[in-house]
Amino acid sequence: MLTIGHDEIESASKLGKTIVCEMCGKRHKISYADKVLSDGSTVPSILFAFYKCGGTAYFAGINGKDLRSV
Repeated sequence: MLTIGHDEIESASKLGKTIVCEMCGKRHKISYADKVLSDGSTVPSILFAFYKCGGTAYFAGINGKDLRSV
């Protein structure tokens, strides 16, 4: 389980286009999950950020903020 307060999100640094992976030490591109609308269509969203390393997805941030260290 992950619990993060609004104050922690606000004080976190912004995510860039890439991130240094905590698993392998290399840079990976930040991706964002799409928001699914009630009609089943999707739209881009910055709410949930992640990156992939070796076929595994890792949490990177919320709402464009880097929350790995929070």
